[in-house]
Amino acid sequence: MAKPRKPKPEDPKPAHSGAVVRHQKLCLSIDTNLRRIYGYTELEIEVPDIGIVGLHAENLGIESVLVDGEPTDFEYYPRNQSSDIEKRWASAVSSPSSAADVAAAAYVTALETELIPNLLINCCNKMQIEQINTEPNGVQSSAEVKQNVKSVRVNYWVEKMETGIHFEDNVVHTDNQIRRARCWFPCIDDNNQRCCFDLEFTVAHNLVAVSNGSLLYQVLSKYEPPCKTYVYRLDVPVTAQWISLAVGPFEILPDQHNGLISHMCLPPNLPKLRHTVEFFHNAFSEYEQYLDAKFPFGSYNQVFLSPEMAISSSTVGASLCILTSQVLFDEKVIDQTIDTCIKLAFALSRQWFGVYITPEAPNDEWLLDGLAGFLTDLFIKKFLGNNEARYRRYK
Repeated sequence: MAKPRKPKPEDPKPAHSGAVVRHQKLCLSIDTNLRRIYGYTELEIEVPDIGIVGLHAENLGIESVLVDGEPTDFEYYPRNQSSDIEKRWASAVSSPSSAADVAAAAYVTALETELIPNLLINCCNKMQIEQINTEPNGVQSSAEVKQNVKSVRVNYWVEKMETGIHFEDNVVHTDNQIRRARCWFPCIDDNNQRCCFDLEFTVAHNLVAVSNGSLLYQVLSKYEPPCKTYVYRLDVPVTAQWISLAVGPFEILPDQHNGLISHMCLPPNLPKLRHTVEFFHNAFSEYEQYLDAKFPFGSYNQVFLSPEMAISSSTVGASLCILTSQVLFDEKVIDQTIDTCIKLAFALSRQWFGVYITPEAPNDEWLLDGLAGFLTDLFIKKFLGNNEARYRRYK
């Protein structure tokens, strides 16, 4: 097993490889007792002429890398020198008035550093190169056309997670904070990289694994202790940022009006969940009717976690939204009804404007956020009344 290489100060920064991901498969086993994830990811990649592919990977243990089934050389540059960076910037603070400028410069530097791939994989195949070079008359062969598409498999594990994926008792969930998909699986964590995904998650037999796309099937193992594997397929290209996962002893409540929708929560909150989501199919059908477009993904799942487990009030992924159970309410509560309806309706609107349609640049994010808000406003006017819509605009 290769040891992570520590970059020397004189080492040049690895540039972005220019690789393009066509498809990615993620197969993971999740051990909630040991708080550990292990498995592999397999990427179908268009390799650039240089023959080096750069992936993003943070806080991962890279066991081995294979290209087209053959072991290959790789270099891993873990970014664990934040303390040194903080000390360097702290020494630059000469007065309280300069602290803000120094902090802003440090933040921008950290963001720029995160753009650089830190798992470099050698995808060169000497035999293929020799075959292409010996072609008569310099005519491009079919082997040359296909030689740039490689299957790259990374075997890895994750433990002592700091961000990106979180463990709490027997519940595991991810968050979609910017550039944190790389904290639980190797990928090209870039807004310009979109592909389809196959996802397989193996968990204890009494747990449910919820992820993106359509659930194809479940497999119960015959081993001891028994495990269950959930297999999902996401046929719509998305960026790695929108791949999400929630694992736990969830109660599943299929929507009574729409077979594409499922609601899930921990067992104590099931009565509240039944009452809270009664309206939800109205927002779903209203959005499809207004946009004259079907829901872009195969299904839509909502998972409600305890407040102490959730990282934020809502975490949106492709066809999946993870929310805090604070938004759930029973029939005795009236004041919370409107706020909850609006929060769930806005999270749904982000599936169209934010996940399915993505901004070309970060400066365009405001437009998609505004369009999602406009769609939510239509729902408010139709189902909560014009007065409520005007009040929300006034606020």
